[in-house]
Amino acid sequence: SVVALGVGLLLADGKLDSLDTPVHTFFPEWAQGRKRDITVRMLLNHTSGLQNAPNAGEEIYPAPDAVQLALAAELSTPPGEVFAYNNKATNLLAGLIGKAAGRPMDVYLNERLFQPLGIVPGPWYRDVSGQPHGMAGLPLTAHDAAKIGRLLLDDGVTPDGERLLPEGFVTALFTPGPHSARVGLLWWRIPAWQVLRLRPEAIDAARTRGADPRWIEALAQLRDKPLAGTAGLRTALGELLGDDWPAIYAREVSERGIARADLFDEDTGPVVAYAAEGFLGQYIVVVPDKRLVAVRQIRRRDTPHAPALDYPSFTADVVALAATL
Repeated sequence: SVVALGVGLLLADGKLDSLDTPVHTFFPEWAQGRKRDITVRMLLNHTSGLQNAPNAGEEIYPAPDAVQLALAAELSTPPGEVFAYNNKATNLLAGLIGKAAGRPMDVYLNERLFQPLGIVPGPWYRDVSGQPHGMAGLPLTAHDAAKIGRLLLDDGVTPDGERLLPEGFVTALFTPGPHSARVGLLWWRIPAWQVLRLRPEAIDAARTRGADPRWIEALAQLRDKPLAGTAGLRTALGELLGDDWPAIYAREVSERGIARADLFDEDTGPVVAYAAEGFLGQYIVVVPDKRLVAVRQIRRRDTPHAPALDYPSFTADVVALAATL
């Protein structure tokens, strides 16, 4: 989500003409084939179509150069046609920002974003080649994370009155993508309430395509069970499938080009908040109407990832809190 602000700074500095600029403007090796159609906006809204392993530890962290890994990736779906959360594409944005700015992304963001806000970040994670990752690796204090939320509340203007982001860019961040109303440009859109119900045909469809028996059984357990939004779905899948549920979900849904709407009927209230969501349950939640910024962090764990500790209902709880203010 912070990387998206870096793209806004490129626009403000005249280093990027438009969100719809083709990526091959900065990486000419993409100037042919289907990749020539991929735009900066598609990297931001997860519709690039780049092949992506759901578990970053399997493919991205072992790679010596995350940007080259993304550039070399095949396409799983045509550019711009399917929403699929994509860490590989986000890492490519880090390289794009570095190319456009003429210096590594973390250096550029420190100069143009963090220093004007009085933020002192820890060292951003870099791969062996020296590229900062876009998908993860930025250490911030809770107070400094909240400053980022406040910048968005104030439409990209600092408390001292300095405009950092172009006028209207925050609105673009929060505008729903073309294939998923849940996400804007690397920021999630949080409704006042959300209820998911498994579609009757979802289980038969899974059997027809030879899905993992564990996935079919999990869907059977969700039949006729209303779920309290995305958080409720994540919690239920964690209970039914264990700690590797994200990999199973990605394999059976995202990699097959299946949208969540193909599996679940969804009822939602109006969007009332926007969130940055990081691994291990890091959150920055912005509730504009109440001018509320909520931050949740957890110390890094070297033990196996336990989804139950990620507090998936944090955004819903913040929305409930805001409703009382």
